Amino acid sequence: MRERRSMSDRSTVARFARTSIEVAITLVLVLAVAAVVLGRIAPTGSSGGLAGSAASATSGPSSSPAAIAARSATPTPSPTPAGATATCKPSRPKPVFVPTRSAPAVPPAYYKSSWFGTARLWTMLSDDGEIWRNLPSSPSGLSQKTFWWSEDWDHRAEPEPRITVTGRRLDGPGTFSFGPGTNAGADFGIAMLVGIEVPTVGCWEITGRYHAAALSFTALVEDPQQPRP
Repeated sequence: MRERRSMSDRSTVARFARTSIEVAITLVLVLAVAAVVLGRIAPTGSSGGLAGSAASATSGPSSSPAAIAARSATPTPSPTPAGATATCKPSRPKPVFVPTRSAPAVPPAYYKSSWFGTARLWTMLSDDGEIWRNLPSSPSGLSQKTFWWSEDWDHRAEPEPRITVTGRRLDGPGTFSFGPGTNAGADFGIAMLVGIEVPTVGCWEITGRYHAAALSFTALVEDPQQPRP
């Protein structure tokens, strides 16, 4: 009787041991699965979670709204005067000069021009770009009148101002020089007048010099025989 009871006790202990081992294995597996799941759903900022990786990919400067707008923005080209070419940009009166004396504050409106330069020396340029069309032609070149003003000039004391106007072609060979000038009065005030002859059509840098002052601008000289579109 005692032997049977002993065998029964040993059998119960064995079953309890096996059950404990199975529970322990199951618990280890559950903890392992939980660790994997928690790693995948880690909150933003976690170094190992997908959410953290996504946040770092979308919060960088290359994908910010400002950067996206900058990449998608199309630069607006500066307006180009009609008749301008790839190698010649006729000057506009930028910035506009406003004299305090010696001339009207602005040229008469029908000239469609503005003053350009400084108080020491200024001229009048077309608001659309200085393009010389239909100039009188002769064997020596294309004739043009240039007008200049200076608050240092007194037309009564210096009726023939010591001003010179030179030209340098920008798209080919060619130069010229004319001076001194004379004086001329019109609705734009009393000006220094220098008549010039441009040797050929093309893109020209025109420079006026009066005493220590110098002023340059670019003029596109068109062929007077070329038909206008």
